[in-house]
Order: sequence, then structure tokens, then C-alpha cells
Amino acid sequence: MARVKIDYGIDLGTTNSAIARMENGEVKIIKSDTQKDTTPSCVYFRKNTTLVGDTAYARYGDEHKEATKDFSISGKEQHEFNTFIEFKRTMGTDKSYESKSAGRSFNSEELSAEVLKALKNYVRDEEISSVVVTVPARFRNNQIDATQKAAELSGFKYCELLMEPIAASIAYGVNSKSVNGYWLVFDFGGGTFDAALMRVEEGIMKVVDTDGDNHLGGKDLDFAVVDNVIIPYLKENYQIENILSNEYGKSELREALKAMAEEAKIAISAPTKTSADIYTHKPLGEDDKGNEIDFEIKMTLEDYENAVAPVFQRAIDISKKLIESNNLKSSDLEMVLLVGGPTLSQTL
Repeated sequence: MARVKIDYGIDLGTTNSAIARMENGEVKIIKSDTQKDTTPSCVYFRKNTTLVGDTAYARYGDEHKEATKDFSISGKEQHEFNTFIEFKRTMGTDKSYESKSAGRSFNSEELSAEVLKALKNYVRDEEISSVVVTVPARFRNNQIDATQKAAELSGFKYCELLMEPIAASIAYGVNSKSVNGYWLVFDFGGGTFDAALMRVEEGIMKVVDTDGDNHLGGKDLDFAVVDNVIIPYLKENYQIENILSNEYGKSELREALKAMAEEAKIAISAPTKTSADIYTHKPLGEDDKGNEIDFEIKMTLEDYENAVAPVFQRAIDISKKLIESNNLKSSDLEMVLLVGGPTLSQTL
């Protein structure tokens, strides 16, 4: 029987995305091709092949490790990249991503469309043409138009956009009858942070005001670990001045270390966890003296907290400013909804 309403919803995230279907009044997450609830928002091009998700993200890490190794040995900026992430941050801009393997450049809408296609293809039992896609409350018109364009490019005939704070509130069971006052949605995602002040007015859930930072998220926690834990260790144990003094070399080293930092961040976020290991699976290259860069670091919870506290504080300060600018106090809020993987951290 043909559907007469939109039963599919997509969270098109900066770092991870997901698709769900409404079945008999309940939301069912549709598993990815690797049987996970979420899919990395990562696209890899290889000649006539396009890969999205876990396989692509693994290739992203490999590319930057290879680039770091090549530069550490040759000192030349010669690596070609074919894997792209975090293009949601550049939606609605003229930013282009050049793939040497594909022989062309892609804009953010085209890369987002590849992610949407992959999510769409997870649905095996029917063809879907309509979908609800969530967008940050602070998205500007050009970013909204770009999201609509991505949905069109991915094959959807109709796309309804829903503000992420409203989607998060509904997902957490908030409705027009369950709250009487204000609440705050503290949405700390992988690449963006949004704070939304919410209220039910005349039976309708509304976003009263928003603030945020489109360049604040879990990625920044990863780089905080890289910059404050891993690189200081490397500087103490290896001669890496040539890498760090070159903008390209330092950038590629940080990107290569990011995946290790992310794994440690996730591990140490578990309750009662007091440390996490950060290590190389194989050497990253050579230092200035020709020694292989191969290490294992034990990061304590205190090390992690000292590294990431300033990042979380930025989000907290934004939230406080939002509350105060609406002539409210924190005590006036009926509740705070913590959304996003980084909010599981013991530090927050």
C-alpha cells in the first residue's frame, strides 16, 4: 500500500548520519551496511567507485597517515586525497573538494547527496521518495537551500526540513503536554554546537532563540587531545621540528593523530574509566633523525579533562549567554536536554 505520509527521517550530521522509519507509532533505526545505527558522513572516490560510511572513514585515516609518512621522509607535499569529511560545515558556500581519482571537484551538496543516497539504500523493502531531514536551527537560507538541493540530488522527490532542537525534543519524549516552561537543548555534535531555548506556545513546540558555533564539536575535542597530550609526548620523545615547522606537515600529522585521539576519547568517556591507551598500529613515519615514530601513551582521565575542558567551556558559555539574553536564569529552565555523543563524556 502506498504511503500517504512521510514515515522516514534522516539526521544528516557533520560526522555521523542516520535514517529511521516510523512503524506502528514507534521509531525504528534502519541499520547501516555494517549493521550500525549510524554511518560516518564520509565519502571516498576511487576511479568509478564511490564509498560512503565506515569503509570510507577508514580510508580517510589511512590517507592522512600515508601523507604524514611521505612528508616525514621526503619533505614534499605530494599526497593526493580522495576522501572527504565534515562538508556539512561548508553547506551553502562555494567550497570545493577535489578528488584526483574521480578527476573532478565536488561541492558540499554533492558530497551530502552521496551520504543521503547511502542512507536511502539501506531501506531494502520499499522505494522511498519523501523524507524529513533535520537541520541546525541556526542554518541560514543558503544552507537550507543547499540541504534541499542535496536531497534532490540523492533522488528524493520531496524533502521536509525539521529543526534539530525540535527533533531532539520529540526524540526525548517532550511534547506540548509534558512541559509548561522553558527548556534548553544542548546539542554538542561531532562538528557543530547548537544551544536552543525551547517553549510550548499555544500547544505548539517552538524554538524561542538559538545560539551556537558551527565550528565547535567532537572534532575539537579530538584535536585538543592531539595538541595537549599526543604532540607534547612526541616532542619530548622524538625530533619532529621539521614536521611541526611546516604548515602542511603539521596539518597532516594532526589529521593522522586525530583518529587515535577519537578512539581514546570514546574509551575514556565510559563511566568509571580512568585511563585510555593511545597508540600507533604501525609507524607514522620518521622523525628528523630517521627514527620511526611508533608509540603508546596512557592518557589518564585528568589528562583528558585538562585537554578538553576549554572546549566544553566554550559551549557552556554560549548556553549561559543565550539564557541571559532572554532575561532568564538557569534555574528558570524546566530541563536541559543533552544531545550528541560528546555529552556522554565524564568531563561535561
